[in-house]
Amino acid sequence: MNAYLSAVNQKLYFSKLLLGQIQPEHNCTAQLKEALCQSVLHQLICAYRHYLREIATTYQFKSPESISVIEHLSSCLASINKHPGEAQEIANLEANPDSWLYQLLSVYQQSLELPQQEATIIESSPIAVMQVDQQVDCISLGYDQLIIWYENFQEMVDRHRSLMIEC
Repeated sequence: MNAYLSAVNQKLYFSKLLLGQIQPEHNCTAQLKEALCQSVLHQLICAYRHYLREIATTYQFKSPESISVIEHLSSCLASINKHPGEAQEIANLEANPDSWLYQLLSVYQQSLELPQQEATIIESSPIAVMQVDQQVDCISLGYDQLIIWYENFQEMVDRHRSLMIEC
């Protein structure tokens, strides 16, 4: 049995649980909602990386634990002369700025960056004072966006699994 299959299922289940806590009727504080949204994002990224390894294992690549990006999956599978449609679909989704996967990965990458800050010198002060204002983050995570990513990811995994045959 493919151990990554259960890891993907677990991360998707955790995502679903967290999404359930973000729903409007739960009346979360803004900080709790942000924490839950970032947690869903993290679970989806973990599920995605495990899913790449699940595909590699299904096609009998010997060391799937080293895979965390689609380019590496594709090259590893090509090294054993396998070119599955699942990897190609994922590569196409990652390359398309309008796709849910591209957006998910982009927002995750942005979440790893430090927030932008703007500094201004206050000249009217008798001592050297600099006011630092944190810029509004360009990341905007919300329930609607996250549920779309979750549903699309779940649909893709279910569809791929129904077609993938262990080689």
